[in-house]
Amino acid sequence: DIKDNTSPAYPAKAMEKYSPTNYKKAINTYDNYKNYIKKLKDNGFYVIGRITVFKDSYFVKDHPETAIKDNNGKALKHNSSYWPSAYNRYVWEFNIELAKESVRDIGFDEIQFDYVRFPDQTRYLEINKKINYSNTYGETKAQALQAFAMYACDEIHQLHAYVSIDVFGESVHDYVTAYGQYWPALTNVVDVMSGMPYPDHFDAHQYGFKEVTWTVPYKLLKHWGSLVVNKQKLVPTPAKVRTWIQAYDTNWKTPKVTYDANKVSEEIKGLYDNGLTAGYMTWNSGSNISKYRSIGAAFRKEY
Repeated sequence: DIKDNTSPAYPAKAMEKYSPTNYKKAINTYDNYKNYIKKLKDNGFYVIGRITVFKDSYFVKDHPETAIKDNNGKALKHNSSYWPSAYNRYVWEFNIELAKESVRDIGFDEIQFDYVRFPDQTRYLEINKKINYSNTYGETKAQALQAFAMYACDEIHQLHAYVSIDVFGESVHDYVTAYGQYWPALTNVVDVMSGMPYPDHFDAHQYGFKEVTWTVPYKLLKHWGSLVVNKQKLVPTPAKVRTWIQAYDTNWKTPKVTYDANKVSEEIKGLYDNGLTAGYMTWNSGSNISKYRSIGAAFRKEY
């Protein structure tokens, strides 16, 4: 992480200029953070820096005028967070300057933008006119997100670094999602698309499966991957696809499923059997080392 919501990783100069609260709340010192990245690069790692863009309570605290607002004109707290509007160009500028600094001064090979979207679950707020996105230029949500991605690539590519973007699994469907993500509009711009089709995030019987989706990760990822392939064909220059896969157990849902090496292997094989062989990333929010060791066999297999 370079910047997660209410968890800035290091006191970047861009934070000092654009968001003093992020700057003051940084977890690491500048020198320590830079040394961590240097150690990785010195040992041959390709280093990706993640930036949460349009979910940033600290930035809203510093610049309430940039926020998505309620019908009284005050910053709207939604899903326990404040959201800078994806229509606001000053928000774009801050995050791109932070990305450029992290490439130029810290040494990242790639910037991965997360939360490049509007908040989800806002339907009733919109119907009842209790949310104001401050849409200055009369854009659709999808247009704003695509334009941000274009701006990001224009700037970051000049520093010879790559740009990736995280999107919900739903974005591969044949409609623009309610929060603005639409796969073809983004794969046509960025270098890498990273969908997040975590099996336990799907409806139990989505896609007409007889089984509960998270009990059959191969079947789910194989089907989802076929939708990705279809969307990739819609543009002449699609991005590489490097998908997030689930590396945690579904202990909070019924039926409970342990995602052991076999289950993780099923996810990978489901993607690779569609030709989506540009890699994958594993999500385990606790970064549990014991868990990763227990599923290590999945990463050593040939697919």
